[in-house]
Amino acid sequence: MRQRLLTSTLQLLERHPERRPTTAELARTAHVSIGTVYRYFADMDAIIEELRLNAVHDITASLAGGIGRAMDRDPLDAMITVVDTLVSAFESHAAVLRAALELQNVGFGEAWAEVERPLLPLARVLPSRLRPDLDDAAINDLVFLTMGATASLCLRIALLRPPETDRGELIATAARMLLAAFDTPEAS
Repeated sequence: MRQRLLTSTLQLLERHPERRPTTAELARTAHVSIGTVYRYFADMDAIIEELRLNAVHDITASLAGGIGRAMDRDPLDAMITVVDTLVSAFESHAAVLRAALELQNVGFGEAWAEVERPLLPLARVLPSRLRPDLDDAAINDLVFLTMGATASLCLRIALLRPPETDRGELIATAARMLLAAFDTPEAS
């Protein structure tokens, strides 16, 4: 029953991305009583939070796979692979991400930290390879900034992309922007 309620909520979020469903709408869609909804979840926020946690888990797994595929590629291809993977993961969870971002107490930063934490060792590989001149602290700083920029760029492409734009071109541009962060600064 719990999964049925989650699936029905997801259907409502996808059907009406401009607004959050109510528990009464959920009960009608799931063909259950409102009491059944409240037996499993305290409110719609609790349902959205569980969907968000499921999305975070899936996004993390997708991104880990993308980083793994990017490992042996040249830097631009590697970055395009990572950006495309993350944009695709965000797109597949767009309805949940939109609903979760609307919650006052659950911001994207918190969700991204959950994705980022287990990926930090993998995220250090490309910067370490491109910038062998940097010590561990500088690599950590670079990874911190580029992971945040990557999340922001990919979220914009996945959720806010104007219909007339070319998804592939945006991904390539984002990859080049991110790769620029790894350039060695010019000697002054």
